[in-house]
Amino acid sequence: MIVRPGRQADIAALAVVELSASEVFAGTHMAWAVGQTSAPEHFSAALSQNALWVAEIGGTPVGYLRGERLENSFYIDEISVSQSHQRRGIGRSLMEAALAEAAKRRFTAACLTTDRTIPWNAPYYERFGFRVLAADRTPPALARRLAMQPSPARRCVMWRDLCRSGTATG
Repeated sequence: MIVRPGRQADIAALAVVELSASEVFAGTHMAWAVGQTSAPEHFSAALSQNALWVAEIGGTPVGYLRGERLENSFYIDEISVSQSHQRRGIGRSLMEAALAEAAKRRFTAACLTTDRTIPWNAPYYERFGFRVLAADRTPPALARRLAMQPSPARRCVMWRDLCRSGTATG
């Protein structure tokens, strides 16, 4: 398995990855996500910011992490791994690659939103040093993004410091 920067030619395959990964939400209150894929322009936007990483095995994409700049932070918009390749460290490899690059680019933090009631969501990100950010500490741009998502009351903002005074942390 290798992790590499994403390419325009990956977009169709990444939709297949996302479809497979969404199956994990069947039987939860997020069942609406099953069968949903991100719009191609979301991938193109990430590509334009060099914020798309792809995990591939034998030349076939099996996972991806898509992000973007949000003020001085790196916002992780989506991480997906094909269901048949989950629980093999692929998500970890994608996250580590993205966080290392975000620190290298001198982002002050990495952030994301996730469903706080799905039992595996927040604990997964906590393993990478993310912590739930209190509403009164959430930057306005991130609070606006959270408010536009499905079921915002069930979601939370997670945050991980990356750089302070030129030193990577976390």
